[in-house]
Amino acid sequence: MSNSSAAARDNTIAVAARAWLVIIVVFAMVAGARPATLNAQTSPSLSGAWVREPVPGRDVTAAYVVVENPGATELRIVSASADVAGTVEMHEMVRSGDMMKMSPVKSITVPAKGKVELKPGGLHLMLFSLKKPLKDGDSVEVALTTDAGATVKTKAAVKKAPMGQ
Repeated sequence: MSNSSAAARDNTIAVAARAWLVIIVVFAMVAGARPATLNAQTSPSLSGAWVREPVPGRDVTAAYVVVENPGATELRIVSASADVAGTVEMHEMVRSGDMMKMSPVKSITVPAKGKVELKPGGLHLMLFSLKKPLKDGDSVEVALTTDAGATVKTKAAVKKAPMGQ
């Protein structure tokens, strides 16, 4: 084989290798972008958020919000946080005989094209180890994270609880 034939063959192999490399890089970029697009489409929206004004001298309170899922599949809220709390847990109130009992939950499922209301007497967020006293009119940032990794934030007004709640 002549030197020019070998050089041509080597050049053809190099061009083919570069073309495959470009294809692989483009595929990886497209595949990597897909989860972010899905998260944007399946992120819940939050509305009506509020935080119960804590009992004076206590460093714990509750937060409530409506979580709406615009997506075609159910989603699960797997964690929560708040800028004023050391720890936030998801809880539910359940009736046990004549008593209401508060219990932590690992996740909150929001149905496809549906919503879940976190409210007094039902599902809610417990804010523990408050970093500062909260009073009626203050604002708290609350964040919820889904099992898909999407995090949504909202501002919640601190309010005195309505009578009987």
